[in-house]
Formats: sequence, C-alpha cells, structure tokens
Amino acid sequence: MSSSSDNDKKISIDPQSNESTTTKENQFLIVLKNLSWQDFENIGKIPCARKSFLYGIGGGATIGSLRFLKKGNVLSASNWAVGSFCIISIGTWEYCRYKRQIQNEKFKIVVEQISELNRKKAQVKATEKAEELDN
Repeated sequence: MSSSSDNDKKISIDPQSNESTTTKENQFLIVLKNLSWQDFENIGKIPCARKSFLYGIGGGATIGSLRFLKKGNVLSASNWAVGSFCIISIGTWEYCRYKRQIQNEKFKIVVEQISELNRKKAQVKATEKAEELDN
C-alpha cells in the first residue's frame, strides 16, 4: 500500500514539468526557510503592494465591521474581514499590475518612436554634411 502512495507523490501536476510534487514541496519549504523579516520590511517598495494592502485592509475592516453590526457574531465577522481582505488585495494587486504592464508597453512604443525620430534627424544631418563636403 505504501508503494502506491509513493508512486502517487511522484506524479507531476504539470504535464510539461519533469519535477515531482515532492520536489515542489521541498522547494516551497526552502523558500519558507529563507524568508526573513527584512523581506517584509521592504514590502512597501514593491510596485502595487502598498496600495493593494491598504485597500485590502480598509475593505476588510469595513466589511468585517458591517458583518459584525448586522449579525453580532465575532467569528463570522472575522471570517468575512479576512476573506474580503484577501479578495480585495488580490484584485487590486492584479488590476494595478495590469495597468503598469499597459503603461510600460506604451513607454516602450514612445521610446521606439523617439529613437526612430532621432535616427532620422541624424540621417538628415549626415546627408546635409555630405552635400556640404561635395560642394
């Protein structure tokens, strides 16, 4: 019976991946062991993180408070507060990252257009200089 469960652990979730699930679990544990308080101290410097957490905290507190006022059950209100915090934080995070991606794509287009314009200007100057030398 144990050989069957050992074989089940080695089945990969991702068909394109050759890693077993036990290896993925070990990697997760390694990441958890490598976490430090310094990682959490700098979380506000991550783009979109601060905004996401603030909206999540505000939304979670509001929804939890309203749930407590309506039902009067602290456990239920806490569950709603935590759940809404997670949903609002993740939603805000994803929306902010999406907006940043679009903005970065627009910046790349503008930089390419400016580079093309500068290249054309340099080419015009070079042809003018070549004409001056010919005369």
